[in-house]
Amino acid sequence: MIRETPTPYDARMQRLADTLFWTFASLWLAAALAGGIAAAAIFPAALELPLSLTGYEAFIAADPEHGRQLVAGHLVEQVFALTGGMRSVLAPLTALALLAQLALAPRAAMQRTRLIAVALAALALLAGSFWSQPRFAEEVSVYRAAARTGSIEEAAAMKPALDAAHVRATRVASTEVVALLGLILVSAWTAGRSGAGGSASFRASSSRTTRRG
Repeated sequence: MIRETPTPYDARMQRLADTLFWTFASLWLAAALAGGIAAAAIFPAALELPLSLTGYEAFIAADPEHGRQLVAGHLVEQVFALTGGMRSVLAPLTALALLAQLALAPRAAMQRTRLIAVALAALALLAGSFWSQPRFAEEVSVYRAAARTGSIEEAAAMKPALDAAHVRATRVASTEVVALLGLILVSAWTAGRSGAGGSASFRASSSRTTRRG
């Protein structure tokens, strides 16, 4: 049985595909985490600060806790708006880089697992972009409209629906993050095994050459 020896061109293309995959996957994960990290930092801080927002003064004065959360929500949504566009670009780039990796190394381990992970992350991104996040945005818009008019009781009645929409959006976003973590961990594991295997093969080949000499 004749084994194909990778050419220098194949090796360069493999390194390029590897570099692009790790770059895009890492940036996608960072963008997916950014919104949650921003929310975890901003919301607790907002409760301790005397925040205000034009148009919501009456609501904030009547219900300081929820009023400050409303202001914090305005800040955090800017992070999600920025990272949402980034993730929409990085997702297909990551998938294409992964496909290039697998095409250049068709015998690589755990190919199906990596494909499932990137597909799950992409599906979660699509579900968030076209289902959970728009529904959450609708609930936020209605809640803010009631708060702006100073209708405290109406806003309070809308809060449970808003919280439920937030829970759905969070679960979908968490699925995207977990899938990306799985993709990166499995990819690192297979890369480590490939590297170890390559080193062992090189040492064995060198040993045989030495003995023949």
